[in-house]
Amino acid sequence: MGRIEKSSKNIKYTVIAYGVNYFFKFLVRFIFVKSLPIEYLGINGLFTNLLGILSLAELGIGPAIVYSLYQPLATKDIATIKSLMRLFKKAYIAIGVITIVVGICLLPWLDWFIKGNNISYIHWFYVIFLLNTGISYFYSYKRSLLIADQKQYINSIYQSGGQILLAILQISSLIVCPNYWMYIILMLCATFAENFIVGKKVEKLYPYLQDEKVEILDSNIKETIIKNIKAIIVHKIGMMAIFSTSNLILSKFIGLTAVAFYSNYYMVITAVNNFTGQFFSSITASIGELIVLETNEKKVKIFNVMEFIVAWQALIVSSGFYVLLNPLIELWLGKEFLFDTYMVDLLIVNFYLMYMRKAVNTFKDASGLYWNDRYKPLAEATINLVASVYLTIHYGVIGVIWGGIISTLLTGFWVEPYVLFRNSIEIKLKDYFKDYFKYAAVTLLTSVVSKWLYTKLFTEVTIINFVLGMVLCLVVTNAVWVLVFRKREEMVYLRNIARHKFDMKFL
Repeated sequence: MGRIEKSSKNIKYTVIAYGVNYFFKFLVRFIFVKSLPIEYLGINGLFTNLLGILSLAELGIGPAIVYSLYQPLATKDIATIKSLMRLFKKAYIAIGVITIVVGICLLPWLDWFIKGNNISYIHWFYVIFLLNTGISYFYSYKRSLLIADQKQYINSIYQSGGQILLAILQISSLIVCPNYWMYIILMLCATFAENFIVGKKVEKLYPYLQDEKVEILDSNIKETIIKNIKAIIVHKIGMMAIFSTSNLILSKFIGLTAVAFYSNYYMVITAVNNFTGQFFSSITASIGELIVLETNEKKVKIFNVMEFIVAWQALIVSSGFYVLLNPLIELWLGKEFLFDTYMVDLLIVNFYLMYMRKAVNTFKDASGLYWNDRYKPLAEATINLVASVYLTIHYGVIGVIWGGIISTLLTGFWVEPYVLFRNSIEIKLKDYFKDYFKYAAVTLLTSVVSKWLYTKLFTEVTIINFVLGMVLCLVVTNAVWVLVFRKREEMVYLRNIARHKFDMKFL
């Protein structure tokens, strides 16, 4: 099975599983806000961010070892695979223990993060969230072998099945007996069961992992892993400061209710972002193989196609958010949970800037360029924290959104493509930005037209109008994109793949 076939299989299974999974997550959130006080929803967002900081204990070991697996998997070097996985196992068990111990040490300072806390047993709730995070490390290293071996679809099936079962149980418990204790204990049990079952599946697929005889890892591979870990630690700190501090800042300076409101929008944006982003997680291993085996000309061609797909997806999603994000929140949770239009527009701008980094970062990670931009995440994190705290204190919730936009524009927006094109694939930076701004202009104009049409056609927020609005956005965005870029080399390449690989002769 070739790279395209493996990638398409991963994408198909992953997208379906992810879509079903998030449908149930939205249903759980709906039942949750109707069954429990809004502050409990704020706790979910706060603890998710706080424990995201504790993921620093992982130290970048996972990505560094996964990158090191691409070469031996491509050449079927079982001895090296066994050595790497043995190292992975020892490291992740230690990480799980460290995460739990450090998390317990934070207990006395938990109230500092919450303005006006009146929730009973909040420390015990935190301990359950902490255990849920810590135990996931004890088995999750085995998932990485599936992903590196281009078998993401297997992980998706088991992960989705576990999350769907959890959602059904949580919904049932909230309806029959609304109790936050039961809600989070079910989460803990599901995490353990899912990781245990996936671990057993990996052992069955790769029986050599249970061999007692494991060779000492080659010194050159060790040096590469250590070098990458040093760089990834910096990346982890940076990403933590960017993605795991918004709710902490809001909780500290505004309160849990603000966290609950913000987390609803964040959940929608993250769900759609990750849903479309499954495409990239499903092909990262294939890109890793491409980097190892192919010529620069082939790498450049595939990168341009990926960037084209990213921009196309960003157009569809950003336009859909611009037209339908507030109607979705209103239908889902009610008018009382809405942000004003200006704040939503900024959320969409921040989303677009982040999403357009996907192709560059997929290739950069697959190339193992962790060391080359090791200072970028620290700069991005510092700018994000300073701007977010200052602007939140003075302007409220909108401050954390502006903080993300400012930090992205000053760092990742230009540093990441510069590093990739300087160290892995040969593309001129000006050519990249020429296409970037062309794609952005088309996105902006199409979004404005789509919203104008929607407001002319629909005056009320109803489920039927929402569905028709989705159809409108899909038709307008895809029609404009195909019309504007129909002659581009990337469009021709995608059309040929659809015709020959997927038998879509009508294209």
